[in-house]
Amino acid sequence: MNESKKEILFAAVAGFTALAAILAMPVLVASPKLLFGRSLSAISPSLFPYVTLSLIAFLSAALCIVSFTNIRLKQTRHSRESETIHESSISNENEENNWTKKTSFFLLLLGYGLLLKPIGFFISSSIVITLASLLLGNRHWIQITLLAVIAPVCLYLIATRGMLVSLPELNTIELFYSRLIEWIRGAVSA
Repeated sequence: MNESKKEILFAAVAGFTALAAILAMPVLVASPKLLFGRSLSAISPSLFPYVTLSLIAFLSAALCIVSFTNIRLKQTRHSRESETIHESSISNENEENNWTKKTSFFLLLLGYGLLLKPIGFFISSSIVITLASLLLGNRHWIQITLLAVIAPVCLYLIATRGMLVSLPELNTIELFYSRLIEWIRGAVSA
């Protein structure tokens, strides 16, 4: 199966899975807790999954369209009759390497989802960002370290303070964030 057909198959499966999850959202996401008739969360718990799944479905459809267009363009062009064995072996090696990277990235994200609750958002996000950077070929350790430390902290603070969404975190890290924010508020107001 050539690369374009694999992309179409992957996009179709991802798109249909996202659409099925959107349709099953009332079963997958629990209703928010109510206190005196008001929700305890700032946003609906199903908002983020709806947005994410809708984007996945949209991007899958776009990938299918682009892949179909590429297949048609390749069919209309004159095919090269004199490809060397070397070029085809390089192409096969790149294709195998591509699938290895895709599978590794999928397993990395699966591990992230499984580690999120036991070790917390910050540590699991730092590990995943570091491994993803290495998987994508980044070898600059200062850049990887800065990204792995700054990005989870910013995302955690935006989610918990800005959007009032609860993320799983270890108690010591959550206590540190609380004290740091209180210290910043005290320094700013003084």
